[in-house]
Amino acid sequence: MKKIPRRIGKAHWLWLQFSKSDMKILEKIKTQVNNNFSGPEFETHLTLIGPYLKFKKKNNKLIINKSKKIKKFKINLIKYYFQNNKFTSFYIKIEKSKKLLKIRQKFLNTGYKIQNVPYNPHISLFYGKIKKNKKIKLISKLPKLNKTCTVEKICIVDVNESINQWKIIEKIKLN
Repeated sequence: MKKIPRRIGKAHWLWLQFSKSDMKILEKIKTQVNNNFSGPEFETHLTLIGPYLKFKKKNNKLIINKSKKIKKFKINLIKYYFQNNKFTSFYIKIEKSKKLLKIRQKFLNTGYKIQNVPYNPHISLFYGKIKKNKKIKLISKLPKLNKTCTVEKICIVDVNESINQWKIIEKIKLN
């Protein structure tokens, strides 16, 4: 039987965020989902990499320097998706493109804890436990997704899942 690694609830992570117009659309969808399921509040994002267990000034500088060399880029939205897991409960599945993986690769030596978990790029819309049939019903009521989003920022986020807190401590604009 495959052993699932224990989730690390208190750490720093890198998130991607989107253009103002894309954020507005995604926030509207996330609000619609949360009005139906009432989950914790968090900013719209796509997790890039983490966790950083001991986040230090040198990590911060290294991430900022690497981020400044990255140009804005597009990601492809695939479809609404869900799992039976609190933090991948309901989301927008993202194409695992070469570009996205190349950006992720740039942060490999920045001090995060490498975990043996496949990367599942997604934009979370809800955290929590909801029955499958309710998720399926809600998908039919959600708007059709745009084909792409433009990534414009990398965020350093202080995460404490035990108290449902996701605090962005640094937003770095991409060129």
